[in-house]
Amino acid sequence: MGFSTSGATAIIFIGVLVAAGIAVPVLQTAQEERRAAIDERDDRALAMRNTAIEVASWGYNESGNNDFTMDVNNTGSTVLSVPETDLLIDGVYQGTYETSVDGTADRELWQPGETLTVTVSTSRPDRVKLVTEHGIAETVTGV
Repeated sequence: MGFSTSGATAIIFIGVLVAAGIAVPVLQTAQEERRAAIDERDDRALAMRNTAIEVASWGYNESGNNDFTMDVNNTGSTVLSVPETDLLIDGVYQGTYETSVDGTADRELWQPGETLTVTVSTSRPDRVKLVTEHGIAETVTGV
C-alpha cells in the first residue's frame, strides 16, 4: 500500500466527519421543532377537552329594538378569550356585536363559572351559533 491509498482513506474519513458535522445540528433542530409541535398539539387538545359552554338563556326583541340576546355560561375549566369567540347567525359570521361578562362590558377574559352575554341587532334568526377559540360550539335553533 502506497501513500495514495492512505491519503484517499484519510480524505474520505475527513469528508465523512465534515458531512456528519453538518447533518447532526440540522437533525437536532428538526427533532426539537418536532417535539415543540407535538407539545403545542397536546396543549391545544387539553384545552379543547377542558372547554365547555352552555347556553343559559336567549331572547329576541325583549327590549323592543330587534336585538337578539344570548347568555352563555363557561362550564369548563379553561379561561376563554371573548375577542376570539365567534358568533354566527343563520350561518353568517357576525363581525360586530356587543358582549359583557357577568354584566361588565369590555372584558376580554371569560373565566370558568362566568356568563357571557352577547347582544346583536338583527332580524329574527332561525339559528344562532357561538363558537369558542377552541372550536367548542353551542347552537340555538327556533328562536
